[in-house]
Amino acid sequence: MNNKGQIGFSAIVIVFIAVVVGAIFLQTIAQNVGETTSTDVLLNDTQTLAANGSSIYLTNWRSLTDVVIKNATNISAVEIPSTNYTVTNNVVHNGALAVQITTTSADTAPWASHSVNISGTVQPLTYIDSAGGRSMASLIIIFFALAVWIIALYPTLKDKFNF
Repeated sequence: MNNKGQIGFSAIVIVFIAVVVGAIFLQTIAQNVGETTSTDVLLNDTQTLAANGSSIYLTNWRSLTDVVIKNATNISAVEIPSTNYTVTNNVVHNGALAVQITTTSADTAPWASHSVNISGTVQPLTYIDSAGGRSMASLIIIFFALAVWIIALYPTLKDKFNF
């Protein structure tokens, strides 16, 4: 910088590098926040139902809601009544969170060890279960973007708008 309030070449290069690096970090942060705050739709995930009183574990998700289980072995895809199974969310299985589906009725004997299609709304393993935590994760993106913007404007702001 010189005494006339002109921005030097080195300041422009430094700001340019800072903004490019900040934009790259901003994109990465935004993608990760999107993964931790969004639910997914599970559609026709084929599993083999357990025997009476036994359980199967869905290890790719931590929670499953709006569950529909249908028979996958015939064309009509008969829905299995929800009284024949229980779904337990956030179960620790082999050291990780999972969804546990346990058969509960003698009526499930025809479905035991048969393929079924499971559908519903799932929360990924990285999902933030606290609403406040999801809000804070979104605020991180906003404040980081503001920081990158201020870095871009810093040389001008430092010289008090002397052009």
